[in-house]
Amino acid sequence: MLLVEEADYNLLGRDLIVALGINLIVRNSQIMVSIYKLTREDEDKINPKVWHTGKEAGKLAMEPISIEIERPEDPIRVRQYPIPLEGRRGLKPIIEDLIKKGILEPCMSRHNTPILAIKKGDGNYRLVQDLRAINERTRTRFPVVANPYTLLNRISPEDTWYSVIDLKDAFWTCPLAEGSRDFFAFQWEHPDTNRKQQLRWASLPQGFVDSPNLFGQALEQLLSQFSPRKGTKILQYVDDLLVAGETEEGVRECTIDLLNFLGEKGLKVAKQKLQFTESGVKYLGHWLVKGKKKLDPARIAGIIELPPPKTKRQVRQLLGLLGYCRQWIEGYSEKAKFLYEKLTAEKIKWTEQDDKELEQLKGALVTAPVLSLPDINKKFQLFVNVGNHTAHGVLTQEWAGDRKPVGYLSKLLDPVSRGWPTCLQAIVAVALLVEEAKKITFGAPITVYTPHNVRTVLQQKAEKWLMDARLLKYEAILLHAPELELKTTQASNPAGFLFGEASSEPIHNCTDLIELQTKIREDLEDEELEEGEKWFVDGSARVIEGKRKSGYAIIDGKTGEVVKSGPLGTSWSAQACELYAVLQALKELKGKIGTIFTDSKYAFGVVHTFGKIWEERGLVNTRGKGLIHEDLIRQILKAVREPKAIAVVYVKSHQAGLQFRIRGNNLADQEARKAALLTLDTLDSRTENPREFSPHPTEKEIEDFKKIGGILVNGKWKLADGRELIPRLMPGPY
Repeated sequence: MLLVEEADYNLLGRDLIVALGINLIVRNSQIMVSIYKLTREDEDKINPKVWHTGKEAGKLAMEPISIEIERPEDPIRVRQYPIPLEGRRGLKPIIEDLIKKGILEPCMSRHNTPILAIKKGDGNYRLVQDLRAINERTRTRFPVVANPYTLLNRISPEDTWYSVIDLKDAFWTCPLAEGSRDFFAFQWEHPDTNRKQQLRWASLPQGFVDSPNLFGQALEQLLSQFSPRKGTKILQYVDDLLVAGETEEGVRECTIDLLNFLGEKGLKVAKQKLQFTESGVKYLGHWLVKGKKKLDPARIAGIIELPPPKTKRQVRQLLGLLGYCRQWIEGYSEKAKFLYEKLTAEKIKWTEQDDKELEQLKGALVTAPVLSLPDINKKFQLFVNVGNHTAHGVLTQEWAGDRKPVGYLSKLLDPVSRGWPTCLQAIVAVALLVEEAKKITFGAPITVYTPHNVRTVLQQKAEKWLMDARLLKYEAILLHAPELELKTTQASNPAGFLFGEASSEPIHNCTDLIELQTKIREDLEDEELEEGEKWFVDGSARVIEGKRKSGYAIIDGKTGEVVKSGPLGTSWSAQACELYAVLQALKELKGKIGTIFTDSKYAFGVVHTFGKIWEERGLVNTRGKGLIHEDLIRQILKAVREPKAIAVVYVKSHQAGLQFRIRGNNLADQEARKAALLTLDTLDSRTENPREFSPHPTEKEIEDFKKIGGILVNGKWKLADGRELIPRLMPGPY
């Protein structure tokens, strides 16, 4: 074997190198060794047309691709950046080669976007075109590129042999339609003659927003014509192909067949990057080794070396890199929560605490476990718990008597459910993680273990807290899925489920705990009392002739007479009117026994569900901000404790019929509408002035008021011309 240090390639020893499966590259006085298992015998079975040699470009025999842009009559023109002479000299051989291969061609186009000369580590240059202006105007197709998060789930633990094929210059194999080529024109100044001309791409360019999707679809359609050998399968992610199978021989033969197929269709493969029939390969940032997957150490090292982010863009980039690794990080959503919070802040303020949390997150990457590949022919176990507004879970499968982790799952709860009791949050947590797990299990049976009795809570308690749409969604996911089984367990840390048996007995009664956490008074009922008053309440807020008319009414269900009614301010929403009606009824029932009927699910929720939690939290929401109807809610929570015995019952609104509840509710609605037409001046002097409960604007609304010149006058925000600024009165969590 003879090596010449100045040469960029080997002069002698090719036969021996191939026979030994060794590739030597001499560059910058250094020898790089690449060992692969492609033997001379195997290579003789492969059509040499498939190998990329640099002499000719690949080309697919397909219909040229047409690109559509917004406002095609308006040319896209971005001036060319100045390129140093050294950079133009570095690009010269690249551009001349692309013109020779027919990938670039001269043109005179109305469009122009700039190119850049990017210097690589080896001293050579890379041609890059800034296509951002075109990408913004492109009418993209619906993306059908495979999801790398779930793609590897198609490989089973029995698939322990692999090949990885990297297609060379894949996008350039797709021809562009004549009418679309001018969009991708750029200016080129020759370094020797200084002559300027326009060139355009005749093939799908790199850096174009739709190139991965368009090529991916073209390759997927092409691969539909190829039949893998029995016991093997092919995975595709854009231009990266993986052959997986149970036997070494099967994967070898399938890989050879696939390489020949690709060569016949006009595609090229980089031989140096080919991973041929190995028990461990690198694919999409993962290492696949004998039926398991782990993170690529190079990917981990790249993330570890990143400095703390200084801008929101850098935060999003960091979250993107970390999110790709979330299956390996237990409790990822909770660990990364501080980064998500940075995105909602006006400015990035990085603290010492942020440094500690980022280091903990990076530490979790360094100690990331090896995960088993899922076997969709076996049952899965999903262990779920909820804490700190985060759903935590571990997806496992039994293997040789032990549970092996397939993936760590976690999701942040939405702002609404964060305000619920923990046992109700468990419903959301299980539903979220079951949906995530299904991306891995592909319909295989799942047994869910959680410390909460999810089925009982969903069937008996959830109706008070959940809107119908949410309730139906969670019932469909958790109760009506034939492949899902719900079980309870005493363990609380999902990672602890990996050893030993999960107990079937919960350590608390969810129903009793919800009652304890949400009842303002122990004897508060949500069904009609046998004795005492029977009152129907309602509030009304309508816009009549451009003016809001608001009012409320309390009706005695036994006699049909008005107990109390009156108009409310023009700033009152229907929701605020409903709350005020309940408040007045509670005050009138002080020391008495009575039942209040309301068709406001929000008012019902304040009394029976959210009220106590809000009170204990200081009447702020889950984001730490004041409640919209804080004054009214505070008064209701105080007044509901005053009656001797009280029930607040929810009734459906706008029903037809002669039943007691329907008649009473409809009468209250009518009287509230009548009261809204009155003016505040007509109120009896003994009647409480409702203005004191007028809703306050939020901090954001106050900022908006100031921007348009609003000033605070006697507790009201007004414009310079005297017009009053009214709060938006956003709806509550229902």
